[in-house]
Amino acid sequence: MNKNAGFYGETLPLTRQQDGKVMSIYRDAGVYFDEVGMRTERQMKINGQTFFVTSVFPTVATATPTEKIIKLIDLDVMKKAE
Repeated sequence: MNKNAGFYGETLPLTRQQDGKVMSIYRDAGVYFDEVGMRTERQMKINGQTFFVTSVFPTVATATPTEKIIKLIDLDVMKKAE
């Protein structure tokens, strides 16, 4: 028996168009909109342990995902160099 739940493969997401953009909405996630942006909340079970996951998508991004991952990599390299 697979004790892990919370992966998106089997949930068949819905799609929503807003401001000319397509968003995936998963049936097992709460989706909330406010003046700051969009927030999703969901519960995942991994090896019998429950995790609550919140994803925040601001209306106005301060950086692209690529810029953020490069910054994380740079920070990791700097820590290893110390």
